[in-house]
Amino acid sequence: MDNHNKGLKPHRESITEVFLGLSLTKNKLVFKGAIVGFLSGLVVISYRLGIHNADILRENIRKLALYEPKFLILIFGIFIVNSFVITKLVKSEPMISGSGIPQIRGKILRQFDYNPFSVLFKKFLGGILAILNGFSLGREGPSIQLGGTIGLAVSKLWKANKIEEKYLITAGASAGLAAAFNAPLAGVVFALEELHKSFSSSVLIVSMVAAIVADFVSKIIFGLNPALSFTLIQPIELRHYLLLLLLGALTGIFGVIFNRTLLKFSALFDTIRLKVFLVSLLCIFLLFWFPEVLSGGHELILEIYYERKTIGMLLVLLIFKFLLTVLSYATSAPGGIFLPILAIGALFGDMVYNMLTAISSLPGYKANFIVLGMVGYFTSVVRAPITGIVLITEMVGSFNHILELSVVAFSSYFTAELMREEPIYESLLKRMLMKKAKTEKHEESPEHDYYLDEKTLIEIPINTGSELDGVMIKDFPWPKGCLVVLVKRGSAEIIPNGKLILQGGDILTVLCSKKQAVECKMYLISKATNERSFNKPN
Repeated sequence: MDNHNKGLKPHRESITEVFLGLSLTKNKLVFKGAIVGFLSGLVVISYRLGIHNADILRENIRKLALYEPKFLILIFGIFIVNSFVITKLVKSEPMISGSGIPQIRGKILRQFDYNPFSVLFKKFLGGILAILNGFSLGREGPSIQLGGTIGLAVSKLWKANKIEEKYLITAGASAGLAAAFNAPLAGVVFALEELHKSFSSSVLIVSMVAAIVADFVSKIIFGLNPALSFTLIQPIELRHYLLLLLLGALTGIFGVIFNRTLLKFSALFDTIRLKVFLVSLLCIFLLFWFPEVLSGGHELILEIYYERKTIGMLLVLLIFKFLLTVLSYATSAPGGIFLPILAIGALFGDMVYNMLTAISSLPGYKANFIVLGMVGYFTSVVRAPITGIVLITEMVGSFNHILELSVVAFSSYFTAELMREEPIYESLLKRMLMKKAKTEKHEESPEHDYYLDEKTLIEIPINTGSELDGVMIKDFPWPKGCLVVLVKRGSAEIIPNGKLILQGGDILTVLCSKKQAVECKMYLISKATNERSFNKPN
């Protein structure tokens, strides 16, 4: 087993305990979700303040070194010590590496287990040290993991069953994103679109409560202003929408290139022991020549919004930000890629706008193209268009540009889909699961098998016109070992029998073993969402 799983005694949840999860009242979920949201908000606010102060400290040391070269020794000393500490933290607790979103997704799928209190401390500290070193990493991924881990910790302290644990982890993740960007709606949508990849009324309610509470706590500290104070003067005229389709396609291609580059460097860096130290040396170089590309990228986005830069300068910043983000994440240092990819998208959008204005008349749309580049690039990399649209809308505080955001987001989405590249967090989760499988291959024991046989419930929403719509339960080829135990139809809860005909809009609750959960869920989601071919019999 993984080191982070050692010492944890597997608990086999009985079928009775699993069914008890179905009787959770919404009032109980709302109450616990509010607690998770409040605690997540406090932790993420502290994390944001820590990162902000790390940025200020690094900039102050840079200014001192420009006037007094002897302070270069101080910079080297800080970066070397930080590199050593980051490496030790990740080695002692592998679950803190990277953004943390694949870990939360894996935890919801019951593929990982870890000590929440250890992860909270080490993720918090490691993320701040990585930013102090200038790594091009963001606060949102760690904030999502910190929030989700708060949900896990609360569920353990409350002795919650496994179903309630999933809800509270999801609630914490939503609260983490909400507090990181003052974007509660994006937190809720992210929970449904990226973490669960399906709709559930229970997940929606508990996530929304947690996100709203965390956002309220965040606004007390950071104020009511959106994360990016942009002024978008007017929506883009409809006659220019072909340019938006082009921008979406370009960001889609560029996002796929980013994903493939990140995965290749991550695989390469697996064999390099001093990777954190080497990237820290690169950050020292950039600290004096291109300090804009260091850290997450919030200040960089504001800089290109308020200042006019040449196409050449934008291209240089784009290349350095792209490479530093890939290299920083490949080190496995704690930190996310949400904010860096938004910064890369902003640079790309501004560069495209400058090119278009050089050959045609396109006045007054600079801010629009910066924002559109952000949503297009985010969508291509993460493959979550709705989250991207909602997140960018909340970040800039303008709801007058949803149509143009949607055109770019879905143009980027379909371009990336045509290139057959997996979403980045799916690819990263698969990498982690492959490493875990290799580690456990020769270490499985009867106790391990006993743990894997633990029962779990999965929820599957049925789309209208899908292969499950209009099918009698007994006539469908269910995966071996899977049992439909409940069908939610509107406000009604139906205990099914073999003759029940499923309908679009139903939400199935399926019982299976933990070992089968991922395979079973992937199969059933495909059948519940894929449109039925009318050439085939029902």
